Amino acid sequence: MHNQREHAIFVERCLLASHVRRRSLGAKRHHHSGLLCPQECDQSRGILLRRHGERLPHDQAAERRRDHRHDQTGWVSTECSQVSRNRPHSGGLPGHTLPGSEYQRHLRRNEAKTLEDDVSTQGLDHRLFDYSYNWLILGANLSDSVRSLNDSGFSVVTDFVITVPEEEPNYVLYDVYNHFKVRGGALNITRLGTWSEMKGLEVFLTEPKIIRRRNFQGIRTKVIGIVLNRPKNEVSLLEYLERDKLEIMDNWPKFGFTILSHVASIYNFSMEAIEIDHWEKNDSLGPVMGALKRNVADLAYYPSILTHERYGHGRVILQQWPTRTCFMFRTIPAEKMKTWVILKPFALDTWCSILALVVIIIFVLSFILKLEHASDYSYSVSALVAIAALCQQGFPSLSEQSASRMALIQITVFGLLVYNYYNAAIVSARLNEPLHKMNDSLYSLAHSKIKLGAEPNVFFNFLLRNARPDVQYFKRYWNDLPDAGKFISIEDGVQRMKKGGFAFHADPDDIYPSIDLEFDKQMICQLTEVHLLQPSELGLWSNLRSHLHEISKIAMIRISTSGIRRREVRRRQARKPYCPTEEIFVSSVTIYEVAPMLILLLFGMALALFVFGIENLMFRFMHSQRKKDVLPLKRDKPLPKGKAPAKKRVSLAQPKKNALSKNAPTTKR
Repeated sequence: MHNQREHAIFVERCLLASHVRRRSLGAKRHHHSGLLCPQECDQSRGILLRRHGERLPHDQAAERRRDHRHDQTGWVSTECSQVSRNRPHSGGLPGHTLPGSEYQRHLRRNEAKTLEDDVSTQGLDHRLFDYSYNWLILGANLSDSVRSLNDSGFSVVTDFVITVPEEEPNYVLYDVYNHFKVRGGALNITRLGTWSEMKGLEVFLTEPKIIRRRNFQGIRTKVIGIVLNRPKNEVSLLEYLERDKLEIMDNWPKFGFTILSHVASIYNFSMEAIEIDHWEKNDSLGPVMGALKRNVADLAYYPSILTHERYGHGRVILQQWPTRTCFMFRTIPAEKMKTWVILKPFALDTWCSILALVVIIIFVLSFILKLEHASDYSYSVSALVAIAALCQQGFPSLSEQSASRMALIQITVFGLLVYNYYNAAIVSARLNEPLHKMNDSLYSLAHSKIKLGAEPNVFFNFLLRNARPDVQYFKRYWNDLPDAGKFISIEDGVQRMKKGGFAFHADPDDIYPSIDLEFDKQMICQLTEVHLLQPSELGLWSNLRSHLHEISKIAMIRISTSGIRRREVRRRQARKPYCPTEEIFVSSVTIYEVAPMLILLLFGMALALFVFGIENLMFRFMHSQRKKDVLPLKRDKPLPKGKAPAKKRVSLAQPKKNALSKNAPTTKR
């Protein structure tokens, strides 16, 4: 409203100055068609171009007398040149001159024609007919002023008013615009208002210009995008982009075309879709940007990433499509052997307390057995009994006394409690053990040395050109990998992800449906993502001189605020596979988890074999020493053949009567 009020003040001042000037000249009409506006000058007229928000003081025209074509303030004017009183040569025969009045009319016509050409050229090159400028043209009559216009640079946002005198002292203002001349638009001239000395400025068209000009009358515009998976011989491009069939490919161009279709419906224009099915390897900006720079198309229905380099090829209308790309892989628990997992159930102070109690048990049990005169009351036997009780194993009965039995019962209860607490801690830890997923970092992904692959997307190499340090670090790691197997299909990538140990890069909208079908719930919960393209919003673009840029921005804002954009995003984006976090998944114990127990068993077996070997060597050594100390017995000579051995006489010695052994006990009568 503030700008409209200033605009009205500006127009009224210009018309008042023109009216005063006409009266001072005796109401003599000057037939100058073209881009003319009154200046505080006696001999010529100029054109005045005012930027939005710039005030126009009454005496500001005096400050604009210097000659300038297009300066930073946004003014374009001609110098109020003085007409020479001398009549110079006409440029024809030598010495031939023109009369004064005829010469002045000829000079003014040339100046007006030159000014019109300059303004038309600058208007196309510098976009002088967009939102930033308001034009007020003073002409002798409407037909001559319109005939001199070059409306190639006009658009729906052009603020171009032609003022012509109607009846002294009245003026009529006409609103002039063209939707899109290059695409078949026609010049529109509408009566905007009137001005008179008595009533001042009266404006008839009070609606915003975008609203009253929104009907583009079905002009045909061109839109362009990248489409890779359309079956060429089965369906047309327009049908492929518009159909509601649930497909997981080409979501980006389908979404962009749908949004532009809503824009076309709002402003009543049609679209001719152009398809691009390849991306050159050395093209760093993409084929869509190149087409926009060459003015092949007016709008792009393929959402593209916003970069500084692309701003020189097109203009961003609005960010519309949320997207991201990432490497996906399964985080499988216990991929490495956990050496100290057998000690994890109890804290360090708990283990110290148990060890101290075991030592006390050994000493107390050995002391009790010694007091009970047990056959074996050594510390080794007591230690064996304590360890057997802790491990819930059997132990021998060393004594039948009450004290030792009570001690054994207490040891058994103590071992039972420790054993159950230990088992419960292990089971609870396995059930509630969180997945230690990798950080969302390309550094971590490169350091993990996991096998990598990627979907053959046209924008993958473009993503690797990102100047972020982590992307450049990963790019060097990616380039060092062998080319064979780098790019594979989504189906093969999902199958390799399912086996584990493989990270696959893809657009989530393309791969999520396959993951939802192939993975079970536990695999889905194990899914880990490392982003190459961080979550961002891609923009829809127009070419640098597009006449549809401003109206598309307004329409997309309306589409976003009304919820249509959110609906289309949900329609085109794939649903992320659901992970039921409230469920507990029980998996088999892997070799990585059992390995510490097996190592402990092997260590015990090796220690037992080592002790057995030492004992065997010591036994053999001691047995050999004992043989050396014992003399060999004399053997009889061998008998000749045919002779029987002589019989030896054996005499039995009878004990003497009343002879008793020294050790025999005697009894007294």
